[in-house]
Amino acid sequence: MAMKSALELAMEKVGKIQSDEEPLTDAQRQRISDLRKQYEAKIAEKEIMMQSEMQKLVRNRPPQEAMMGVQQLRGQFQETKKALQQEAENKVAEVRSGKA
Repeated sequence: MAMKSALELAMEKVGKIQSDEEPLTDAQRQRISDLRKQYEAKIAEKEIMMQSEMQKLVRNRPPQEAMMGVQQLRGQFQETKKALQQEAENKVAEVRSGKA
């Protein structure tokens, strides 16, 4: 008997998990779609705000100081983006489980 690859084992797990889940209703699918669009828009808005702040820094600060500020803004944006993505996934999970 041949050993299964990690990929084959992972695919079996995914298949087992998916088979245990109830099929989504049209309302749930729509809610999930709406949530994802809403959070994509929030992330895009934060990115636009960050780019605006970066432009202000570059215009109004010495180059070395501006670059440090830009790096800091990018780091903050990545943290915010990750938090929003996690929040979105939590809400999607609630919809999938029928709690929302």
